[in-house]
Amino acid sequence: MSSATAVAAPARRARPAGRAAPVQAPASRRAHLRVVTPARRARLLPHPIVAAAIGTVVVVLALVVVHVLLAQSQLTLDRLTTKVDTAQSNYEQARLQHAQLAAPSRIIVRAQQLGLVPPAQPAVPVPVTGPTAAPAKTPTAVRQP
Repeated sequence: MSSATAVAAPARRARPAGRAAPVQAPASRRAHLRVVTPARRARLLPHPIVAAAIGTVVVVLALVVVHVLLAQSQLTLDRLTTKVDTAQSNYEQARLQHAQLAAPSRIIVRAQQLGLVPPAQPAVPVPVTGPTAAPAKTPTAVRQP
């Protein structure tokens, strides 16, 4: 028949000197106990697919917010551009009107409408005789070394 070989049991480790052996409950109390498998730990993060989907949604929402902010800024720029164009047009109109009103031909026509006539001869300076007022004293510049 077959021959059986004897195998030695593994050696037990000695207990540290300060520790006592655990106390065993009586057999009557242990009869209803059984070994159970450890419960699975709850995951802190959901499955990777769910996490990727949530991340994708967050990124898309962030892009939408950025796009909305850019669109609002573009509308503000368009309004400012319109205001600048209007202001430039008003400025050009004001310059044209000033140039037309300040034209020498227009001033001559308006003077004639008011009854003004050109002088017959140019003005001649007339010398003043007698005492005159003393010239105003102007402060002289003081030189500092």
